[in-house]
Formats: sequence, C-alpha cells, structure tokens
Amino acid sequence: MDHALNKVIELRENGFQFLHLRDDAGQLDRIMAFKQRRGFIDSILFWSETEARAGRLPAVRDSARPAQAVWIYEGPLAEAVDRLLDLPEPGARNAPSLMKATASDLAVVTTLPFKLKLPPGAIA
Repeated sequence: MDHALNKVIELRENGFQFLHLRDDAGQLDRIMAFKQRRGFIDSILFWSETEARAGRLPAVRDSARPAQAVWIYEGPLAEAVDRLLDLPEPGARNAPSLMKATASDLAVVTTLPFKLKLPPGAIA
C-alpha cells in the first residue's frame, strides 16, 4: 500500500489535480487525477491499488461523440502512474497522437458529478 500511496503523491507533485468521485450512497467510489498538457488531458482513474485506468485524451472534443484516447492503459495503480508519467510531452517525437480507444470514463467533463445546463445557443 505504501508504494501505491507514494505513486499518488508523485502525481500530485507532478501537478495533477484530484477529484473524489462518490457512488449514489455518497461513499467514495474512485479517485480521478488529471492534468492538462498542450492540448491534451492526461488522466487516471483508480478504484484500488490493483485497479486503475489511465489515458491521454484531447482537451477539446465533440461532446456528441464518446471521448477517445490517443493512449490508454489498464492495470495496477503503480504501473499506470509510471506509464502515464513516462509518456512523451504532447507534440514530441514518439508522443501518441492517433485516436485509439473509447475512454469516456477518463474524460473529466463526463466524470464530474454535476452537469451544466445552458439555454439553446449558449456559449460555455
């Protein structure tokens, strides 16, 4: 557990912000960490030290379509953090850039516990 906790601290030290996501009963269900990087959002969602999902998604997307990631990984928390932090900076040589997999659960806007309600034609 200490190793996994150290990985969460490493995310914070690398500028990631955190959301504590709760279930319908108000109990902590999972934690999301995210960071915007040059037109992309790196995010990780984890339920335990053995279950995590990390990805890099475009920061701007068509909200009428499911979010897609240019990179995604599922596995233990420590490994997911290491792989996420080892990704090349967006735009750098060898940085992932092609859409690969649906990853709506990693999109920060679709994960927030509230929805924005705007009148038709409003600009947000």
